[in-house]
Amino acid sequence: MTELSSRLEAELERGRDSSLLRFTLARSLMASGAAEKALVHLDAAVEMSPTYSAAWGQLGKCKELLGDTEGAVAAWLTGSRTSLDNGDIQAHRQMEVWLRRMKARTGE
Repeated sequence: MTELSSRLEAELERGRDSSLLRFTLARSLMASGAAEKALVHLDAAVEMSPTYSAAWGQLGKCKELLGDTEGAVAAWLTGSRTSLDNGDIQAHRQMEVWLRRMKARTGE
C-alpha cells in the first residue's frame, strides 16, 4: 500500500467519507495492484454520487482488471449515459473508446 493510500484510509476511518475520497483512494489502490480493495471504494463512490462520471469509468477499469467483463461493460454504459446527462463529453468519449476496445477483444 502506498503512503497516499494509507493517508486516505486514515481520513476514511476518521469519518471524512466522500465520493472523491473513495475515488482517489481506489485509484491509488489500483496503481499499487490492489484492484479488489479498490473495487469496494469505487462501488461506494458511485453509490454516494451516481452522477460521478469519472468514478463510473474507473469502476469499469477496475472490473476489467479483475476479469469481470460484463461488470466493466455495465459500468461504462452507465458512466457513458451519466456523462452525457452531465454534459461531460470527454468522459463519454473515453468510455465509448473503452467499450469499443472491449468489444474488439471479446469479439462481441
